[in-house]
Amino acid sequence: MAEEQKKDKKAAGGSKLLIIVIALLVLVLAAVGGLAAYVFANMQKGDAAHAEQVDEKAVKKKEGPPIFQKLDTFVVNLAGGSGAMLQVEMQAELADEDAKKRFTDYMPKVRSALILLLSSKTSEELATPDGKVKLKAQVKKIINEAMDAGSEEPVDSVLFTSFIIQEQ
Repeated sequence: MAEEQKKDKKAAGGSKLLIIVIALLVLVLAAVGGLAAYVFANMQKGDAAHAEQVDEKAVKKKEGPPIFQKLDTFVVNLAGGSGAMLQVEMQAELADEDAKKRFTDYMPKVRSALILLLSSKTSEELATPDGKVKLKAQVKKIINEAMDAGSEEPVDSVLFTSFIIQEQ
């Protein structure tokens, strides 16, 4: 009889321990679930706010026709000692009217930076379509840097309206 009481106490103690472990497990799962729901809800709010800001910028930039600003014609000697010359006319597509004013204000600095870039190229580099595409990307980058734009880019793209390489 004493042995049966010991077995009952062990079984009762084991079942109490099992109940405590299950209760703790349920609490932990509830806490993790609550935390996950909180984080997920905040991520959605943040994404929605970010999407609204991006939409506002896109709407602001895309209202009306594109804004283009013509640069004066560039005539530079190309690198490489071949005596080749480049004559190029370009237009910049700008983000908005503020960018156009800023572009005009920074024009001397922009022209200087572009002359240095263009005169560093060889006729072989610029003869291929791929070379011209690379040059467009470099010109855009140089203009935005010359305008002290930082992370914003007032120049959306650069278009060549005339591109002549004269070999000697």
